Amino acid sequence: MISRRYLRIKTFQALYAYFHSGSDNQQKIEKDLFHSFERMHDLYLLFLTIGDELIHYSKLKNEEAKQKRLPSAEDLNPNTKFIDNAVFKILSENTKLKTAINNKKLLWSNDQELLVKLMNFMRKHPVYEEYMSTKNSSFEEDKKFAVAIFKKIIAENDFFISEISEKSIYWGYDEIDFVLSMVIKTIKKIDAKGDNSAIIMPVYSDEEDDIEFVKTLFRETIKNEAENAQLIANKTKNWEIERIAMVDILLMKMALTELTAFKSIPVKVTLNEYIDLSKGYSTPKSKIFVNGILDKLIDDLTTSGEIKKTGRGLM
Repeated sequence: MISRRYLRIKTFQALYAYFHSGSDNQQKIEKDLFHSFERMHDLYLLFLTIGDELIHYSKLKNEEAKQKRLPSAEDLNPNTKFIDNAVFKILSENTKLKTAINNKKLLWSNDQELLVKLMNFMRKHPVYEEYMSTKNSSFEEDKKFAVAIFKKIIAENDFFISEISEKSIYWGYDEIDFVLSMVIKTIKKIDAKGDNSAIIMPVYSDEEDDIEFVKTLFRETIKNEAENAQLIANKTKNWEIERIAMVDILLMKMALTELTAFKSIPVKVTLNEYIDLSKGYSTPKSKIFVNGILDKLIDDLTTSGEIKKTGRGLM
């Protein structure tokens, strides 16, 4: 589920917290970093069950309408297209999802009011109205609407997103956006007639490699902080240190760690990743600065033999 790029982002955030909080509790921050991955996966699992929850409340609303003193024909014979959505039915029957939800005791039971508000928001949304404009449905139409719930209806509901973000310090807006994208990716993989047992993503794409990558990147960046700081300082002598964004310095320290500690990651991949991170987390001109300094350092470290890559084409 969590890509290498996102592992870098979360490790960067943990390192930033370590260097700027005045804390010397490296072990605690590292433990918290890995816990954040687990909590993001918890939210992913919860979101995969939200369709079933919305269907449950839609059924209750339909039953409530039938109990009116003077129910209309529509109240008595409601359109059940959403309730019968085939994609959410497949998810509700997914054994792997049900087992994970039960094992982790992930429930929406304390959020009934929030879910009712989301359902009411959904039922007024143009995407829902268009979907419900006919009673018959195809699997592809059901899938398209299931995607739209996360891509449009939930993503556009500021109140819902805000409430979710308040439930865990690990569920910030960026994390929610990422999880929504993973839920959408999962829904798109659902096959009407195929085996859907493997669609639920694990926390890591490759658990052993990804955990080792994060541990090494986090620990070695801290261990070699002074040495890498000096390398960067040697290439920025003409710059006033206070004018260099601290985020840029940290990203370059991480890049130097990755360049020297991971023999199988191509130099170009590392360089491009940290230039890209500087665009998202630092100043508009950071990418040019980071690129220029890292280019010089890569040349020096390659010449000195400190950057050693195994495999063809990794330089």
